[in-house]
Amino acid sequence: MQTVIVGSKNAAKLAAVTTGVQGYWPQAKVRGENVPSGVPDQPLGMEQTVQGAVNRAKAAHALGANLGIGLEGGVVELAERPVLLGIVAVFDGTQVSVSPTVGVPLPDAWGNALKAGEELGPFIVKKFNDYNKTIGTMPFLTHGRILREDAFTTAVIAALAPWVKPEAFAEE
Repeated sequence: MQTVIVGSKNAAKLAAVTTGVQGYWPQAKVRGENVPSGVPDQPLGMEQTVQGAVNRAKAAHALGANLGIGLEGGVVELAERPVLLGIVAVFDGTQVSVSPTVGVPLPDAWGNALKAGEELGPFIVKKFNDYNKTIGTMPFLTHGRILREDAFTTAVIAALAPWVKPEAFAEE
């Protein structure tokens, strides 16, 4: 029986991991624990975003899980534009596997505000009366077509590949 600990108690992240993990292992037990990411609250760049996810996965694993899973949202620059995406990291005590979510481009002004030290959610709240922080930025910018949970679910499924198909990852 797999015991999976998610390095967060965020409802969307827990739902994404539960859906992804139980699609492979229906009897798996999934629970969330708040653990530190070790990166700023608003990660900027792929390195900080990946590091936050890996740190969360390792901290979650240390709490007694077969698999620790960390999910971190961040803003990276792609083709000279800020892009919001997430990273999922899975750790089993030996190996780490990571996968990105889909990304959504952000207006340049938003990227500049983040570089100046603002966090994305509070920044958007100041600009738009109809922004719902509990739903998130991806759904806000896509009229609900991309939900945070859905974006993370696909990345969880992908990041689990080394445990789902271990023979493909075996050293030759």
